[in-house]
Formats: sequence, structure tokens, C-alpha cells
Amino acid sequence: MVQSIGIRKINCAVFISGTGSNLKSLIQFAKKKNSPISIELVISDNSKAKGLKFGKIFKISNKV
Repeated sequence: MVQSIGIRKINCAVFISGTGSNLKSLIQFAKKKNSPISIELVISDNSKAKGLKFGKIFKISNKV
């Protein structure tokens, strides 16, 4: 992976299908000051996926 230089972060989308436990960890990582990523979109094939709630809590757009 290329090291990020400066404050510009890489915009990312995360695919989920269930509880969103991995999404929660990625959001926590992305919120750190020195993280190279910014999560901008959550995509799910399941409209009832519990993980979509994490996106709403952190004001991240979602697509089902």
C-alpha cells in the first residue's frame, strides 16, 4: 500500500451483508487522525442488515 502523505484521505466504500461488525471497526479506524481512509458509502445486498445503522449513526451514505 502506498503511504498517504498529508491530510488528504482516500474515499472508500464498504460492502456489508449482516451485522456490520467489520464496518464498525473500519469506521473507528477511519476516524483516527492518522488514518489514510475516509468511509463515504456503505453498500448492502440486504435492506435489513443491522450494519446499515452504523452508517446512519456516523452520517455515511448507503445504497441497498
